[in-house]
Amino acid sequence: MDLKRTTYTSEIMLLIAKTLSVHNVSCVHQTTNGIVKSWLDENLQVHDDGKVSIDDVNRRKTPTTKRTSWETTSNRDSMLFEDQSLTLCLRIPSPIDNQYDIYFATIRPTLGSLSLMVSDHHETQVSIRDKEIIATICYNSCMALISILKQKDEKTQMLLDYIKHKDRTISELKRQNEIPFDRTMKLVREKLFALGRKYGKEFLLSKDAEAMVCEYVGADISPLLNALEVAVSTKVDVYGNSQITLNDDDIWIVHNNQAETESARPENVIEKRHAKYIAYLERIEDAFVATVESGERPTAVNVAKKLGISSASITMWFNKHSEDARRLCEEDVNLCKNSRLNFEPLKEAIAGRKNKSNTA
Repeated sequence: MDLKRTTYTSEIMLLIAKTLSVHNVSCVHQTTNGIVKSWLDENLQVHDDGKVSIDDVNRRKTPTTKRTSWETTSNRDSMLFEDQSLTLCLRIPSPIDNQYDIYFATIRPTLGSLSLMVSDHHETQVSIRDKEIIATICYNSCMALISILKQKDEKTQMLLDYIKHKDRTISELKRQNEIPFDRTMKLVREKLFALGRKYGKEFLLSKDAEAMVCEYVGADISPLLNALEVAVSTKVDVYGNSQITLNDDDIWIVHNNQAETESARPENVIEKRHAKYIAYLERIEDAFVATVESGERPTAVNVAKKLGISSASITMWFNKHSEDARRLCEEDVNLCKNSRLNFEPLKEAIAGRKNKSNTA
């Protein structure tokens, strides 16, 4: 396990400092840059000291069954006390290598910082038993903290691995989906090129039409190609331009089993198509209102002028989507609240006349 000092050693030194109510805590530990000595200042800020004694290095390697020890040291190692000080030494197994990290905490021999052993306002020396209890508490607290830090690090790593796996999965799905889409678009463009040579015109796809091709579902591409041929022949009869753009509403795909194909389509694709139908009907409504406000009769020809299209394209749209228009207007009574009453193509669609004539 590769824990950084700031998330491992520093946490343990702060825990020892808070447990013993002192701040002169130091540690000799292994890092990616070698063995380092770290220590806390009076503000409990962690610092690194490059000076590590040979004795401290050897103490990390020395095998021993004793996890804790107490030592009486002179004033030269203490920043707090004028008299002698007591140093607690903790040997904590390092998560980085197979040796030990050595932690030193210097306190008064009476443990005055803990407000212990006070009798008649006089401090009393701590017994060996008391010192062993305190050392055990500190050691167990440090080991518990290491366990928590390990679990946290493992969960973080698991999350990172999951994110990487998810990214790889998404990339793979995108890669797999790009192949059939590229192939479909290639066949569509070849079909449009062949039709262009046949009619002596150039046929292009609008952005919505390209999105429709992208959403096309089905291993058999012939219904899509047949729909393009029908759309092209219809457009050629209406427009005399040398360059003709096909919209998504011009491409009416008919499958051998329409109901089965529609039910097999992803739900979000159907929702997108319905959103486009609603947008088209709302444009009809806006053009209808503008026509009436300008004092003109709201005929298909006049409404089409407001939209900048031909009346034939409106007729073709309602021929293909009359059932969708009827269903959407029934679901939302506020949809086309003006044009549904006075615009003949929409009135017929809502009444089901187009539907009946198509099935007659």
